[in-house]
Amino acid sequence: MKNRKVFYSFAFAWLFGLAIHAQMPPATAEQQKMMLEKIMAASEKMESLICDFEQTKELSVLSEQIISKGKMYYRKNGRLRWEYLSPYSYTFILNDKKILLQTETGKNVIDIKSNRFFQEIVKIMINGVDGSGLTDFKNFTNSYYWSDKKWEVILSPVKKEMKQIFSSIKLTFNVNDFTVESVVMEERNGDKTNIRLTDKKLNGKVEDRQFNID
Repeated sequence: MKNRKVFYSFAFAWLFGLAIHAQMPPATAEQQKMMLEKIMAASEKMESLICDFEQTKELSVLSEQIISKGKMYYRKNGRLRWEYLSPYSYTFILNDKKILLQTETGKNVIDIKSNRFFQEIVKIMINGVDGSGLTDFKNFTNSYYWSDKKWEVILSPVKKEMKQIFSSIKLTFNVNDFTVESVVMEERNGDKTNIRLTDKKLNGKVEDRQFNID
């Protein structure tokens, strides 16, 4: 139970909430088709990704923002390392069917094979990194927004369980390489999270040790 609560806290803080988008015009049917084609083509080509991230958290009970920074490593086929470096040390590692949650005081390893809900959460997290969630029609309906400088896609959950947790996820895409640039969330309790990915390095070598759990 403790492991589950820790994992939920991390996953929801990282990914879930109500996305609020700027006043961008909705994409036309033709633009939507082109956006989906280019984003999915980029997702297929993405074997790995290394980048920095900055997470800004606005809590409804506090007037100040909480800013965290760190490093992300992603490799195709279920490998993800999300490492907070400041103002505290915290590491989340997904290695296929296992999850490691590590803090300065200890670590927990979770086997997600026996938990269908865990599997769904992990799938959504990976989809948020590489953009492949745009074709996850089983779990989401999508709304597309277009400008010459950036593209935005808002994913709205379909399943009842997910609707109870969050309302939607907004993904902003770079129009040069068609990869995810930011994720913006507003949780039902009034908290808001904005994650920006910077200094992205596509398809470079990512060592196995980055995803070591055992």
